[in-house]
Amino acid sequence: MKKIFYSNLVNALNEKGEINVVTVISGIYDGKDIVGQKLLKSENDIIIEDESLKDFWNSMLKTLDFTKGTCVVKLENNIELFIEYVVGKPHLVICGGGHIALPLCNIAKMLDFNVTIIDDRIEFANNERFPIADKVFCNDFNEAIEDIKPNKSTYFVIITRGHKDDRKCLEKILQNDFFYVGMIGSKSKVAFVINNMLESGYTKEQIDKVHTPIGLSLGGQTPAEIAVSIAGEIILEKNKKESSNIEDNILNEIRNRKESMVLTTIIEKHGSSPRGVGAKMLVYENGEFIGTVGGGSVENAVYEQALDLVKCKKSLVEKYDLSNSAASKLGMACGGTIKVLFEFIDI
Repeated sequence: MKKIFYSNLVNALNEKGEINVVTVISGIYDGKDIVGQKLLKSENDIIIEDESLKDFWNSMLKTLDFTKGTCVVKLENNIELFIEYVVGKPHLVICGGGHIALPLCNIAKMLDFNVTIIDDRIEFANNERFPIADKVFCNDFNEAIEDIKPNKSTYFVIITRGHKDDRKCLEKILQNDFFYVGMIGSKSKVAFVINNMLESGYTKEQIDKVHTPIGLSLGGQTPAEIAVSIAGEIILEKNKKESSNIEDNILNEIRNRKESMVLTTIIEKHGSSPRGVGAKMLVYENGEFIGTVGGGSVENAVYEQALDLVKCKKSLVEKYDLSNSAASKLGMACGGTIKVLFEFIDI
């Protein structure tokens, strides 16, 4: 595995907000063990790590279903693939800096979202009002949304002060990529905006993408309660499809560190384990590491295996039984099994 592959992954994530990473976890092709070989698939592009495997990947792509999210796929001829649906860090854009925006910003930061606030009134869009927001735009809504460059990991919440700005935001958002868009308002206010947009030529398919009235039906009355219902709906939508997130520090180290390393990834989980599918730990040739696949004796075993593999420059898949770990016997874990991909990454 060459570092350039991960540079391509980062570029695709920054542009699109999502990407499918396909890794061979078991298989022989043309007499050669191809465990660890990878392919990137975005909406319109495919990038193959090793061009000599182009025919292999072309045959695989005809059979793969990318709508299921992160999963392991078993194919003929003992070929197993790990499809990892990788999304960028979720970015919540709150259009409107009023009373609901304040608790919603705080909740979103707790949920590890990047948060941007947009309002065209300086008293509602300033860093003193939103000290923990990542960005605050006091600008025309259309211009601010354009500057954000939304993609498939962008979530929009429209909570402006009136019909005109609601529609302005929604029209601009529907012209871009996004993961989620929701608009607050009474049934009459929402109907007014939607009907006007339909009369202006927007399709029912476009309008159906809008969550409105926004939020889960929790009966919220206060700004904080309404913010909770909005955040709840966002979480619900976000987690409908199994996905993975690769920490920025791991991606940066893979691309920039001048030594060989092994990236370990949990690709299957059965029963209880501290970390889920997609969790990663990066182990360097000098013995340092970042990330985690769960801690304890199992993580130590993964770490030791990674150190061996970085010396022999090899990739493989290993299964670990957590029920036999010391932590489990002490009642600290419920037990279960994980399968880990060890991926050697060369300088």
